[in-house]
Amino acid sequence: MVELPHKINQIQVKAFGKSAGELIQPSHYTFQYTQQNSISLTMKYQNTPYNYGALHPIFSQNLPEGYVRHYISEKLRRHANVNDMYLLALQLDKGIGHLSYASELKKTEVEQLSLNDILNWQGQENIFHQLLDRYYLNGLVSGVQPKVLVNAVNDTRKPSIGRSLLQQENFIIKTYDDEFPLLTVNEYVCMEAARACGLQPSQCWLSDNLKTFVTERFDVVNGKRLGLEDFTVLMGKQGDEKYQSSYEMLMKATYLFTQSDIQLRQMYQYIIFNCLIGNGDAHLKNFSVQYDENRKKITLTPPYDITHTLIYDTIDNKMALKLNGVKLFPDRKQLVALGKTYNINKPEFIIENIADTIRDHINKSIEVNIIKGLKGSILSSVHCGTSIKYSSKSYIQDKKRKFD
Repeated sequence: MVELPHKINQIQVKAFGKSAGELIQPSHYTFQYTQQNSISLTMKYQNTPYNYGALHPIFSQNLPEGYVRHYISEKLRRHANVNDMYLLALQLDKGIGHLSYASELKKTEVEQLSLNDILNWQGQENIFHQLLDRYYLNGLVSGVQPKVLVNAVNDTRKPSIGRSLLQQENFIIKTYDDEFPLLTVNEYVCMEAARACGLQPSQCWLSDNLKTFVTERFDVVNGKRLGLEDFTVLMGKQGDEKYQSSYEMLMKATYLFTQSDIQLRQMYQYIIFNCLIGNGDAHLKNFSVQYDENRKKITLTPPYDITHTLIYDTIDNKMALKLNGVKLFPDRKQLVALGKTYNINKPEFIIENIADTIRDHINKSIEVNIIKGLKGSILSSVHCGTSIKYSSKSYIQDKKRKFD
């Protein structure tokens, strides 16, 4: 193992590769700009420091949770005090988005892999654990679901799509735990359904042994990093507050930051798709905006982290955010009303078009049949979301907080 500092109290922050300021943690967290180079749409340049009791939302948005955080803490506990500052420093210049970090941590070089080798892995041990052990010091990805960012040559038949003229070499690798078996297959089915609906998610792959889901990162265009901020950041919330909002507020925030009717319509389509596909984990961190260095045009990112959660017994049958004051999945009337509230043209057409496309895709999908009951559960979800009146019965009491 490379020599690691025991503690990180000071980090130099860059935005789009240029110096921006310094983050320190004496007792609370303080960010002080040293250059007029804004790090966030919600943290404009100012002479006075930004003081927070917890890590600022723009910095915490990419921190891992759950399994990966526990893995790193256990891996380094004899060598380092692994807290939020330490995990942030581990991002170095590999994290998702426009920010990079320099501290006492030194960058390590890791050999480039073959994407085909990852997808065709047949070893008894899950290759994810080998990748995590190799890459955890080279950039991290947010979320509870086990995932790691790796550098690999795309030698598959699927090219990167619409993001870059250059061959994509950075991929997010995901697996699943015993509580959510074959979550990889679930996500692949849902992401390909989103693609069929014209929502343009990043390219994705499913390994031969079904244990690994791979997707390309979408924050690099023509070799340049895009700025990326999720809606916990835009709404000034911490990561553990990602379920504390509503889809109405998501629509409002979309227009506030993009000032675009086109982007507002796009967000409406994202919400409709998540409702119809049965994704009860479409929380604030699973929606983001992106922009280039001049920050003049702000758009929604492609959709990501979409799964059909209704099939899992350990998760409640509710949505991640409220709609019309409740978290029950909506019927057609409620979805139409959401569109009309924000002057979306022909919301009925959007709902029917997405519903019909999901049905067509699911009925043709080979992968959906791998998980027993997944096809029927998704089609039932689409039916409920397009019915005149959804069942108003109470659902199972919240059993646990949803996953990412």
